[in-house]
Amino acid sequence: MSGRPTFLTDLRLEQVEQLLQTLGEPGWRAKPLLAWAYQKKADSFECMTDLPKASREKLPENLTFSSVKELELLVSHDGTRKALLELWDGCTIETVLVPAGRGQFSVCVSSQVGCAVGCPFCASGRTGFERNLGVAEICDQVLYFAKQLCQGETIGNIVFMGMGEPLTNYLDVIQAAGHLNAPWGFGLGARNITISTAGYIPGIEKLGREKLQLGLAVSLHAADNALRNRLVPLNRKYPLDKLIAATDAYVRASGRRVTFEYALFAGVNDSPEQARQLALLLRGLNCHVNLIGANFTGEDSWQASSPDVAAAFEAELKRLRITVTLRKSLGRDIKAACGQLKSSHQQRGIDALTGVS
Repeated sequence: MSGRPTFLTDLRLEQVEQLLQTLGEPGWRAKPLLAWAYQKKADSFECMTDLPKASREKLPENLTFSSVKELELLVSHDGTRKALLELWDGCTIETVLVPAGRGQFSVCVSSQVGCAVGCPFCASGRTGFERNLGVAEICDQVLYFAKQLCQGETIGNIVFMGMGEPLTNYLDVIQAAGHLNAPWGFGLGARNITISTAGYIPGIEKLGREKLQLGLAVSLHAADNALRNRLVPLNRKYPLDKLIAATDAYVRASGRRVTFEYALFAGVNDSPEQARQLALLLRGLNCHVNLIGANFTGEDSWQASSPDVAAAFEAELKRLRITVTLRKSLGRDIKAACGQLKSSHQQRGIDALTGVS
């Protein structure tokens, strides 16, 4: 297989200026070129009608327009959309568009092909890690959905909560977030971009030193090390005491409140006592807890907590003065949890090859 192409959205503004100049074009054309890609929802260089025809013909010889191709798109009754996208080398990733009300949407992007963390309740973890995504492969997930929106609809938030551990692909993730934030790029405020982590402390520390205005979310799921070792294997290397200390340092350095994601699994981590342990762990930390109804991924061990149990867990946290929101789980009918669509697509391919119907 030939080497990776250079995609338009891989490049920063100054890099596009330099490329244009090497092609004998004025550098000032970089801004309108990028505006077509990020803001005007172009799907090819030919669409860029305010660029000279000669320029439009030169660009495909040096750049590839988009890094993703739709393989499958599922639409939920609640408006959630989940896409399986193919990359230049045949690898596949998932990305999700989530309605947030009043014409606003959030895009959940992947940062890696597969995931090395190996959380047992996550379909991505069961497929294993293949490779990191490049800058364009991240940005183009957002642009893929931006092109589907109707007039008056906008993407108001981007969350790095799809396949992969974003902070182990730090440079590409931060550069992609920069493109999505930049005025010459997608132009979304940094405070509307959130990076999620399973608890990779070196990345949290590095992000805190940069003092960016990006949000940070930590997938916690348990308040004691024994259980978290089981749910989030990365905890064996970065246990809770060190994780909470690193998160507190991040809050102090950035001035931003951190979010803790806590997926509720029936009979595993949803008791009132576990709510009290969580409140004790987070006491004094500037944080918000998102309680999430777990999506079923085919393993009986990871059933979602009942609505009554989830509500009781939320009430106990509130009683103990922890800021908390019980999130409604969206996209259940289209298997919107991380890695489910890719896994089902691969299984259908295996079934087709083996003659299973």
